[in-house]
Amino acid sequence: MKILTYNIHHCTQEKVDAVLRRRADIYVLPELADPSTLSVPDGYTAYWQGDIAIKGLGVIVRPGLQSRVPDWFDRGQKYFIPVICDRILVLASWPTRRESNAPKGYPQIAMEGLRRYGSRFDAFPSVVTGDLNLYMGQQDETEEYSLQAVADYLKRYGMRSAYHLTTGEAFGKERQATYYHRFEKDKPFFLDYTFTNIPVRDYTLFGWEPQVSDHVMQLLEV
Repeated sequence: MKILTYNIHHCTQEKVDAVLRRRADIYVLPELADPSTLSVPDGYTAYWQGDIAIKGLGVIVRPGLQSRVPDWFDRGQKYFIPVICDRILVLASWPTRRESNAPKGYPQIAMEGLRRYGSRFDAFPSVVTGDLNLYMGQQDETEEYSLQAVADYLKRYGMRSAYHLTTGEAFGKERQATYYHRFEKDKPFFLDYTFTNIPVRDYTLFGWEPQVSDHVMQLLEV
């Protein structure tokens, strides 16, 4: 199974069409517009939730795959969508700070969402992927809420970061970036992650395409 993750930034139909041509099985797309406002090709299944129609968290599944959102989906966790596809749990993630969850920081929002679904990671081969908005040394991190705390929590369920597993690099020491702040090449961050407890067949972090997004596409094959 191939899972593509890409925060596509200011969603347009052209961007969605281009991403779907990548021939993945599942597409996790932070900042996707409400699919009812887009043209999603026949046979594809789209899941989405968000505060505003132009920017939410979306998951699109290619034709031919059976997928469902389980009945334990917690809509109170607005920035996480669990999708079970071919017996694999994919937890699409985009912890985002809004007026509704202030004054929580990104690490706390991320951890609370992951804890909500953590018990399911033992029940399914699992993937947690998306724009987690986390990095080492983040201003609003604490001992309880940080990227390291998130990584340690997921490790309890046998989950590792595919990028760090394949490169051997440490958190905070990445030689590549997944995000360029304000589209500036000299302001790189590593914010997008794919964690899994499934053996990784292949993982690719693509090059930056500034004409498309301030984030970088990643592709996991399990």
